[in-house]
Amino acid sequence: MTASASIKQRLGGWVFPRLPITRFLFDQLRFEVNGFRVRAANRTLPWRRARLADLRGQRDLLLNVACGPQILEGFVNLDLLPSSPQVVAWDCRRSVPAADAAAAGIRAEQFVEHLETREELPAFLRDCRRALKPGGVLRIVVPDAGRYLHAYCTPDLSGFRELQVPDPFPSDLPTRMDVVNHIFHQWHEHRWGYDFEALTHRLSAAGFAEIRQMQYGASLLPALAQDRDVHARYSLYVDAVKAA
Repeated sequence: MTASASIKQRLGGWVFPRLPITRFLFDQLRFEVNGFRVRAANRTLPWRRARLADLRGQRDLLLNVACGPQILEGFVNLDLLPSSPQVVAWDCRRSVPAADAAAAGIRAEQFVEHLETREELPAFLRDCRRALKPGGVLRIVVPDAGRYLHAYCTPDLSGFRELQVPDPFPSDLPTRMDVVNHIFHQWHEHRWGYDFEALTHRLSAAGFAEIRQMQYGASLLPALAQDRDVHARYSLYVDAVKAA
């Protein structure tokens, strides 16, 4: 642990017991503050405005939404907290920074489950459809909640083992139901669980007509299939095409 991390850890231990709010609410407020900060900077800082204006003038874009540390060559990498200068600072919860019909493909790996499902997710999916050109592809990768429920209903632990759940279970997830809850909530970071049926419903409501369940490493637009190995065993892969 670095000296900086150690100081932050001690400071966190000092602050949290004294806050008149829960850790959940504190994390929510911190996230909203970061979102406000990024949106304000994008509206006011000249170099941010110029970068976004240039981006909105481009066509046939490939967007990597909420990329975290996975920076892909040939993509516009987007994240609320950029990990490098290559990443465009953007709050992706409701929109993407591309002009109408300007994107050839959009990928969102392990992001959609973090969105509030009644307002944020519909807004995000509609905006992805707006930004895609006719025939463009949106690729979504989420934990496959249906597979975890199937594993829960299996008498032995074979289903959980297939999903790379440690055996024995982690000490903070001691039972089968704890493991299932972790997929749906992940200590309040996940907002909803999806199987193919549920994700198809949301995508159809956003105006996507062609929706297909794919496999790890395979996409209707091959450039989008740069899936992370670490998520392969437990993820659901879905491609949605904007009608021509």
